Amino acid sequence: MIYFLDSSALVKRYIAETGSDTVMSLIEGEQRLAVSWLALPETISAITRRAKNSDLNAEDLQRVQTQFALDWQRFLVLEVSGEPVGEVESLIARRALRGADSIHLSTALWLRRRAHVPVIFVAADNELLVAADAEGLQTLNPAAS
Repeated sequence: MIYFLDSSALVKRYIAETGSDTVMSLIEGEQRLAVSWLALPETISAITRRAKNSDLNAEDLQRVQTQFALDWQRFLVLEVSGEPVGEVESLIARRALRGADSIHLSTALWLRRRAHVPVIFVAADNELLVAADAEGLQTLNPAAS
């Protein structure tokens, strides 16, 4: 089994909000974890914006950035080119997804086909979770657990 985290879920590891405990237990556990490369700039952006808005002080920002860099090494990072994103256009047409969401979902679907094991799609975006479910992925909303 592989847990695929989109950015809306991943950011909960670094910013305390509803669902953070669930994401922390996934990342700190023994589960196999995968992300799209797109999660890198999206997560860094969310963290940096929180610091800019004074939600994180300089010391906390440094701690979070260090933890993110350590965690990133543990993830199976999937590229956002070629086959992993081959379904982007059809997903947008079928599910009316936002661009970044279509990349995360297309990448997770590609992983499921390649890994031949269940992939659980973890996101905190209900619209994206509905689309993932409709595409046959198991889903987990950390904010709902």
